[in-house]
Amino acid sequence: MAFPFAAIGLGLSAISTGASIFGASQADSAAKKAAEAQYKYSTKAWKMGKRRLNADYRHSKKGVDISRQNEETLGAWKDSTNLQDWQYQLKIQDFEYATQMRQYAKSEQLYGQQLSYNNLASQAAREAEMRRLEDSTNEIAFQNQDIVIKAMEAEGAAAVKGQQGRSAGKADQAVLASLGRNQAILAESLLSARGETQAALKKIAADKFGADIAAEAARMLMPERLPRPPKPLTTPRAVFQDPRKPRRFDYGPKPIMGAVPSSMPGAVMEGLSSLAGGIAGFANASKSPNMQIPSYKGLTGLSSASNPLAGSISLSR
Repeated sequence: MAFPFAAIGLGLSAISTGASIFGASQADSAAKKAAEAQYKYSTKAWKMGKRRLNADYRHSKKGVDISRQNEETLGAWKDSTNLQDWQYQLKIQDFEYATQMRQYAKSEQLYGQQLSYNNLASQAAREAEMRRLEDSTNEIAFQNQDIVIKAMEAEGAAAVKGQQGRSAGKADQAVLASLGRNQAILAESLLSARGETQAALKKIAADKFGADIAAEAARMLMPERLPRPPKPLTTPRAVFQDPRKPRRFDYGPKPIMGAVPSSMPGAVMEGLSSLAGGIAGFANASKSPNMQIPSYKGLTGLSSASNPLAGSISLSR
């Protein structure tokens, strides 16, 4: 008995579509479970990543704060050390200046004493020379008196002897000549003594002048205070940039359930498309009188377990 093969094809297509839908349903259930597991995993990983990012930010922020504190501590230590060194240099400078001032005061004292000594020595030398001149003058005066006395005695002696006339005149001339000669000698001695005194006084003045120059040369110059060293500058501090605080876009998108495409809608649509195509093909085949339908001997042995139509369809050619 002839059986319309187009109907068989339509039935097989429907069976295939149903099987595809059933398989897609099972696959979609497994995919849904996998999607839920993936969503839980992704959500947990996203939260852990967010905590890790926040922890890294806090750690970096703390590291920068520690570096900034270390920089400030080091800068403060350098400032304190530089200020201490500056104050110590000022103390050394003040001590050196005070020492030089004491040395200068001592030098001025010695200089004044040396000038006083030079004046005293010069005055003593001048007085000594003047006393020697006075002694020489007195000695010459005494000698002159002796000469005069001797001349008067000689003249008196001649008068006692009674010399008269030419003899008495010659005797007087001899006495006067001897007196004049001796007085000339004494005058020359006095002039010589005075000349020696004048030369000695000049030498004393020259010696005093030389001693004053030597004292002036040994005199210390008044010390001057050195310029104060500049006050140390503040140690510059390094500038640190804080790490950027995480924003929402740094955490990435939050996992969404079903963001991964599921296989269920696609399989259903594919099955429905196959079913519609089979129905259209059967309609076209039934209108064609020359359509060649192949035999389906392979369907004879189908059991009801694998094919729901096996119990009612038996095909042979």
